[in-house]
Amino acid sequence: MALTSEEHSRISAAIRETETRTSGEILCVFTEAADDMRIVPLAYAGVAALVLPPLLLFFGFVDPSWFLGWRAVSDIPVRVVTSVHAGLSVLIFLAAWLIARPLRFRLAPRSLRAANVDRAATEAFLAQGLQTTDDRTGILIFLSRCDHIAEILADEGIHRLVGEDAWADIIEQMLARAREGRIAEAFLDAIAACGNVLAEHFPPGEHNPNELPDRLIEL
Repeated sequence: MALTSEEHSRISAAIRETETRTSGEILCVFTEAADDMRIVPLAYAGVAALVLPPLLLFFGFVDPSWFLGWRAVSDIPVRVVTSVHAGLSVLIFLAAWLIARPLRFRLAPRSLRAANVDRAATEAFLAQGLQTTDDRTGILIFLSRCDHIAEILADEGIHRLVGEDAWADIIEQMLARAREGRIAEAFLDAIAACGNVLAEHFPPGEHNPNELPDRLIEL
């Protein structure tokens, strides 16, 4: 779900306007997903491949006598059982690999999604140089649509005075907009709200250079 050029322009303009009121530096990052979550359905598939064949045996779908004795007549049934087990395992793993992305994210534990988003946001923070501003006043607004998670990461200069609690309501508002499919508005609201917090604690000085690009980055 890429943002339009017009939406990018609106977000850039909002960042520029906000930074006239503060010495803070804002950068926005949007991604469809912090991870493709292929591992999640494959994990479920692994459990199913181990559990399903014994269940078939327990409920009588497979004849237990197939596993008894070493008579020659039992060779074929044992091979059949082995083939059924292998076939089911392959089928389960293939179905898991091809499962649609929305369902993969519904199956994923929130803790895993949150960890992936936190990692991606931290990597983006460092890669874009938010830790290099003169007064350590960089702030990253990060949203992952499929994960349904947003993060606001502030450099140590901001964190010392503001802490993390200041961003909680802003993040909730971002997610509400994102659930409506209004990604640009989610960022615009967050930029304005973060700007209000920054303006209170970090007003612009006489020298207020623009140290980071005023834009939204799509990963």
